[in-house]
Amino acid sequence: MTERNFSDDEIFLYLSHRPHYILDGVISVDESTKLVFTTIQRECRSTLGQLDNLPLEILHESFRYLDLQSLSRLSRVSLRGKAVVESLPVYRDLAKSAGHTFEILNRARILSLHSVTTLHAALYTERCISCGAYGAFLLLLSAERCCFLCLVVNQSLWMLPLPAARECFGLTKQQLKALPIMWSIPGKYCVPRSKSRQRSIRLTSVKAAKELALKVHGSIEALEMKHPLDPQAHPAFKTDMLTWYRQAPLCPLSQDPLTINDVGIRPDNVFGGMGAIPFPSLLNGGTEQGLWCRGCEMTYDTYMIEGLDVSTLSRLVPQGCPADLFLLRVQYRAWSKAGFLQHAKHCHSAAAVISQRWIGLT
Repeated sequence: MTERNFSDDEIFLYLSHRPHYILDGVISVDESTKLVFTTIQRECRSTLGQLDNLPLEILHESFRYLDLQSLSRLSRVSLRGKAVVESLPVYRDLAKSAGHTFEILNRARILSLHSVTTLHAALYTERCISCGAYGAFLLLLSAERCCFLCLVVNQSLWMLPLPAARECFGLTKQQLKALPIMWSIPGKYCVPRSKSRQRSIRLTSVKAAKELALKVHGSIEALEMKHPLDPQAHPAFKTDMLTWYRQAPLCPLSQDPLTINDVGIRPDNVFGGMGAIPFPSLLNGGTEQGLWCRGCEMTYDTYMIEGLDVSTLSRLVPQGCPADLFLLRVQYRAWSKAGFLQHAKHCHSAAAVISQRWIGLT
């Protein structure tokens, strides 16, 4: 390696990236597209009626609890409504930093699901609700952050269609109406492997369905007594899937998802990635999207092709974890800019990647 000290900007340039195989694993977001909420007709009146008697501060305090659909309608009522909505701080931040996601919410038919304040709060968080690592994605039905790895290993974040929720958790059609529901968006998803989904169906989350089942039945034990999963009534793979849904954790994971050995236990996530989108975070006054490490990719490729010596593996892989699974999952972890710089100091292949790319670009 060339003897040279690299600046932070060069570390970001040579070592970090945003891999398509991860970003394409969830709902695709076109950042050039923004849903326009404030189009009004020329003959539209210029006031909000009696609401004009309220100070702007009171209107802002009231409007911040409204959802995007309601704000859209208010912005079309009058020129005054348009001005108030566009000057609303929480809406303005969202429109500026994440306005391209509004169209996704619209297509999923959940513009009315979350208040603008709830979505705004997600902008100012950075941690995955499941494991606490940097969460580069937003769960559409809960407006909470998650990381790619937890989308893979934590089944409480998985999506399932309403008939499966009803069958798995013993819910009636009437009870299903209490669940948050979205319409899937046609496209290709790859959590854990690439699948084309061109038919739009209604989906809910495993976590929401299980929480509702606990309210209805009192406990999972009571659910299983009332609605046992009969292996004779279903193919083995379906029974395994429904059992996995019922076992979904409702609290944050008790261990680092990098170290969870679920090989041969976790079934395929049939609707993987269909309930999450890439979502920016506002940290330290700047917008961040999450960074992934080329060095971690090199380490995994080196291990799979050439192998790594015992000493290196013992340093990189926690005792008891399958090396191939652990090193594969390390590539999935995203970082904030500050976190990435700290990670780069310890990444096994960081120096090799930076050196190679620096030489190749100079």
